[in-house]
Amino acid sequence: MNKQKVSKWLAGALPLTLLAGALAACGGGNSDSGVSPSPASPSASSGGASPTASASTDPTQLSGTVKIWDWDETFQKGMIPEFNKKYPNIKVEVTVVNPNDYLQKLQSGIASGSDVPDIILGEEAYRGKLFDLDVLDNLEQAPYNFDRSSVLDYTIPFISNSKGQVVAVDQAITPAGFAYRRDLAKQYWGTDDPAELEKLLSTWDDFIAKGTELKEKSGGKVLMFPGLGDAFLVLRNQNVVPYVNGSDVDLTAKLKGPIDTLFKMRDAGILGKNELWTPAWSASMAKGEFMFYPMAPWGPKWHISANDPEGKGRWGLVKAPEAGFARGGTAVGIYKDSKVKEAAWAFVNFAYQSEEGSLYNFKTFGNMTSNKAFYEKEKATFDAPGAYDEFFGGQNLARYFLDNIIPDMKGAPQSKYDSVVDSVMNALYPLWTKDTSITADAALEKFKTEFKNKAPDANVK
Repeated sequence: MNKQKVSKWLAGALPLTLLAGALAACGGGNSDSGVSPSPASPSASSGGASPTASASTDPTQLSGTVKIWDWDETFQKGMIPEFNKKYPNIKVEVTVVNPNDYLQKLQSGIASGSDVPDIILGEEAYRGKLFDLDVLDNLEQAPYNFDRSSVLDYTIPFISNSKGQVVAVDQAITPAGFAYRRDLAKQYWGTDDPAELEKLLSTWDDFIAKGTELKEKSGGKVLMFPGLGDAFLVLRNQNVVPYVNGSDVDLTAKLKGPIDTLFKMRDAGILGKNELWTPAWSASMAKGEFMFYPMAPWGPKWHISANDPEGKGRWGLVKAPEAGFARGGTAVGIYKDSKVKEAAWAFVNFAYQSEEGSLYNFKTFGNMTSNKAFYEKEKATFDAPGAYDEFFGGQNLARYFLDNIIPDMKGAPQSKYDSVVDSVMNALYPLWTKDTSITADAALEKFKTEFKNKAPDANVK
């Protein structure tokens, strides 16, 4: 995410706090993250026995001190004691690092060879850059033996490097749809039922047509999105086409479709003029000026209820036209030169993939694992009413995220150039808002120019 957004997440948005029922059950897999069994080996300072799913593995025989850098100290303070109930002889030391400084601090540590954690986090804004550094271990090899088939299929590209190696697991999955104002949908479209809205908004052409209708019926008082930034992040994240091959960067393949659709919305007059994360953008949620806001599972707490505290019952969740999309997310990997790989994997596997860790994670923080088996085994937990279901008109957010949004989601291959795309996008979309004489074709060419300025090594198409 962009830097404006990071400050919000520092307040706790990465742990999807208390979002009970954020996803529904799904099938398949096993409760041990698909980790292959391996025989126990003697405990040692390097971590001891492999923390794989085997009856012969004794967690008490694993030892070592594991270092992790994280910006979410609250999560670690809660999870580590739970982890130590099973792995009493592994010490986990946490250094709190601002996500804005994380990658630079990591690169400095690697360069000096003095200060690198065993467990490394890659937030959405720089995940591709982290993977490109080639400092994370391949988790599908020993001593980890991670099974990619154990996690939701769409997540694989988000945790794989350019070689196709799985080098991380998801801290939490972040499928996204649209939060919408039920009162406005009922008033202007005659229904606030998510199923009916899905039919009305099945394509982006439908979205533009209903937006035009909304603008006309409301006399321009209610529009579809607060601004171009909201629309663009959806369109761009839906287009998961690979656009990087070495230093060849095909921005046309990645952005032409999204920009064309964005400018159709802009020229139809159905988007507001607010920039993301500004006070006006936040305040608009309570004012009823816009119908939709892109929303991942962390959104009910950190966006909607926070900015519209009196809005209980007047919100709903609906999938985006044509496809789901990811919003936010953090990858968790292990430093390839770590001296405590097995102990580090014990913690990563427990906290983000195991059944017991995932259940504590969900019930305490609302974080949702990518592990398929968890939803099968904990079906009753996710079928139960969630903390924000009532705020969303009694809608079962759990069922909706999984049954309506995740099935058609696809993951985007990660690249070091993703952060450059974000930077250019954040610089240009306010200009597209103010100067309506800029065309979609001109916007794409300007995007290429600015991208080239920030990434002179790239061969831009």
